[in-house]
Amino acid sequence: MIALDTETFWSAQYSITRLGLDRYVMHPQFKVTLVSLYSPDFEWVGTPDQLPVERLAGETILAHNADFDATVCRMAISKGQMPEFQASRWICTADMAAWHQYPRSLKGAYKHLFGEDLSKDARDEMQGLTPEVIAVNPAFREYALSDARACYRIYEALAPSFPEFEYLLSELTRIIAARGLPVDSKLCQSYIDKLDKVMDKCEAAIPWRSGHKPAPITSPLALGDACKLAGIEPPTSTNEDDPACMKWKSANPEQAIWLDAMSGWRKANKLQESLYGLILRKRPDSRVSTRLKFCGAQHTGRWSGSGGLNFQAIPRSEIQGVSMKKCLVAPAGKVLVSVDLSQIEPRILHWLAGDMEFLSLVSGGIDLYEAHGRASGLYAEDEPMKDFAPELRHLCKARTLGLGYGCGAGKFASVAEALTGGKLKLTPAVARQQVTAYRQQNPLIIALWEKVEAFVRREAKNEAECAVIETRSGKPIRYWDVEFSGKKDEMSAATVKGGPRKKLYGGLLVENLVQCTARCVFGEMLIKAEAAGLPVCLHVHDSITVEVAESEGQAALDLLVNIMSEAPAWAEGLPLAAEGEIRRHY
Repeated sequence: MIALDTETFWSAQYSITRLGLDRYVMHPQFKVTLVSLYSPDFEWVGTPDQLPVERLAGETILAHNADFDATVCRMAISKGQMPEFQASRWICTADMAAWHQYPRSLKGAYKHLFGEDLSKDARDEMQGLTPEVIAVNPAFREYALSDARACYRIYEALAPSFPEFEYLLSELTRIIAARGLPVDSKLCQSYIDKLDKVMDKCEAAIPWRSGHKPAPITSPLALGDACKLAGIEPPTSTNEDDPACMKWKSANPEQAIWLDAMSGWRKANKLQESLYGLILRKRPDSRVSTRLKFCGAQHTGRWSGSGGLNFQAIPRSEIQGVSMKKCLVAPAGKVLVSVDLSQIEPRILHWLAGDMEFLSLVSGGIDLYEAHGRASGLYAEDEPMKDFAPELRHLCKARTLGLGYGCGAGKFASVAEALTGGKLKLTPAVARQQVTAYRQQNPLIIALWEKVEAFVRREAKNEAECAVIETRSGKPIRYWDVEFSGKKDEMSAATVKGGPRKKLYGGLLVENLVQCTARCVFGEMLIKAEAAGLPVCLHVHDSITVEVAESEGQAALDLLVNIMSEAPAWAEGLPLAAEGEIRRHY
């Protein structure tokens, strides 16, 4: 086992941030400047052409950001910058740090693990310098070697508590990114042109965009000045889903078009930037890497967007006739099979609470929201709720998805409207009534809030540094440096060591527990899909997409649905369901 660190040429114009990793390493300016190696019995730093590959062949290589270093080495080998070698395995210590809820960065993880500062000043000083200058600078060489040493030390500290399951998921995250998805560049460009016209139309509706000194279209100051000229108070929020914004628009219909135009411009601009990102990051094989960040949400372990293009945020529906999903297309003779877990989080919430009545209804095939209505005593008819009482089903959906974690009445009214696409509008009085009724009708969930909060309070008082909740899968959730304040002894803690603090309460703690459990269930499904020969090319939230031959589409769909409908051995009694489709595009 040996730690490896690579340094590469970069500049303000030529960087991973601007190009993405794939385009960065394929660029004509790509050049590895230094490579460093460290193990307890060996250390080396030098130029890539002098790399002692006999120390790497067949070895397990540690790297703090293995995606970067492994990709850099593959490209350097292909370009003749370094001799060829084949590692037996790459292990990412950044992923290990994130899973343990330490900062992902090498500097941050090292600081909080060992209490020592690791200077990164030399990295900034390398910007724009030629490889020849960097290679002979003693300070840069020592910097590179110190990173490799730090990587090895982090591994030694974290390896005893990092499960093999997580090694597999970390590695699989990189494999999935490398597969990627094909991109239809022509369609991307046609959509970009269409969005230009949409944004022009939005700008035309904004008074502060005209004149010799136009203000930015989304400027709150310009909006405030325009409202002042119109003799009205500006809105407290421009978020179209915010009840305060909705109320302001109703009271000021003539000026409401300003907010609609601002919102429309933001959406179009964001989507256009994503389409540019697809084109910019398109590889020579006409695919784009589907990179995700392992343990991006570190306390729950869920993945997040990475690489400058957030696949987690792809709009589900079209915006002004533009669909980013349609730009991700299966190649000739192939199809994309996508399967989505059905309401996994509320299922896990009731499973953790031990709500057997609800679970038995769901296991028997009853619609999840109808099951909530029946278990809560809201519905007792023989006919399916969606056919006999669709308005009640809207309410049950809002209660199921919106009230399981301690949501208050004020927030629930807006959550209910958003969850039902505007079909359910609750007055403040009705919202309060529903919150009270939910808590009375679901005592097991309320008891779970109280039990988890009481546990964390005890843990925090016994363990000064960190309170730990262990999920049934075995993954810990850490709350660092818990503090108590105020007359109500309110709790706050950091979910990343040394990170920002947040208020803790029973509902939020249970939400974290549910999300972390869902992530572990989903992680097992990813590994099972791969083991079954289904090549995952993207996963977003609770859905998995695989790319297979057109003739194998139905078989792949059936197999993936079966895999995602079966709970892990440690989650006995958890009723899961999944559904999917076969498409030519994502």
